[in-house]
Amino acid sequence: MIKRNLLFTLVISLLFIIVYLIPKGSFAGDPVLNSEYVQLVSSFKANKAIYSSPVATWNDHVIVGSHDKSIYFFTSEGDLISKYETDGWVHASPSILLDSSIAIGSYDGFIYFFNEKGELKDKIKPGNGSMFTSIIELPNRLLVFGTNKKGVIFFDKSDSTSHIYPVRKWVHGSPNIIDNDKLVIGSNDKHLYIFGNDNALISKIKTKGWIMHSAPTQLEQNSFAVGSYDKNLYICNTDGNTVSAFKTKGRIHGTPLKTEDSKIVFGSFDRFIYFLKPDGTLFKKFKTQKKIISSPVALSDGTVIVGSYDKYLYFFSPQGVLLGKYKTKGKIFATPIVLSNNTIVVCTTNGFIEFLKIKPIFASTI
Repeated sequence: MIKRNLLFTLVISLLFIIVYLIPKGSFAGDPVLNSEYVQLVSSFKANKAIYSSPVATWNDHVIVGSHDKSIYFFTSEGDLISKYETDGWVHASPSILLDSSIAIGSYDGFIYFFNEKGELKDKIKPGNGSMFTSIIELPNRLLVFGTNKKGVIFFDKSDSTSHIYPVRKWVHGSPNIIDNDKLVIGSNDKHLYIFGNDNALISKIKTKGWIMHSAPTQLEQNSFAVGSYDKNLYICNTDGNTVSAFKTKGRIHGTPLKTEDSKIVFGSFDRFIYFLKPDGTLFKKFKTQKKIISSPVALSDGTVIVGSYDKYLYFFSPQGVLLGKYKTKGKIFATPIVLSNNTIVVCTTNGFIEFLKIKPIFASTI
């Protein structure tokens, strides 16, 4: 009887440790970062989910869109400056244009233009459908984006005219400029399109899956990396050739990150965060508890941060060593942003916008 009671006591004690002392949702051995290292500066709740990734102006004002149809403007400390209501979901991420103004598209078909104070300067309806992607401005001042009207749109703001390069499906990939003079964008027709500085198509690359949100990331000269829903991370060149493909077990939604030592970091729906060598072969991988949709970002010291649908931000050294993780208020779809003072802004699918300060004691250890 005494042995049975002792065993019962041990079982109850073990259950107490599991339920109350081990952080919920954490893997055994994963260091959870508390307020000693990461401090919540402020938190704001939008009325609906946030899929738009925030951007920052030259003075660290933060802009983000929400599915509550609003565009929000904050100070670097998370104080709300202003809010502008559109007539459609704001799914796309804002963009900073060459004149420092902010452009963002809405499902209502308009592109909205603001200054850093959140004051509306203009709004234009190109007539090309709902915008999913961020807008990129070319050196010739044309605005490029994708829509649900099956085309890559080259929009001239000066006269409100559009040139449309037609594709067979929605253009849901995010555009980027590679080698300073080539525009690359992916589509739901499973192709990557490469345009020259005259906006003419140079080449296209076929994949086996949709390109969803993932923007091409510049690697070496003439090469870039991009993720696909066919579960591959592709390294391609601007001549239109696939150099290599790294296969995961899940879709790749986010944009890869190139680290200072040329490693390639990205997440997958298979729950893993991958660190690849510059040649596209595996260097290291780390498993989280839910799928990775968000893109990696880096602090000024090279620390890599990745958000997961398990609600955690994961912090890694540039060598792929886990430094710790921090639990946010919701699932992370949008890509976090790092301000000039190492404040991290992270948005969640339940509408929270959190401003997190990395304390010096933490920064000094990484």
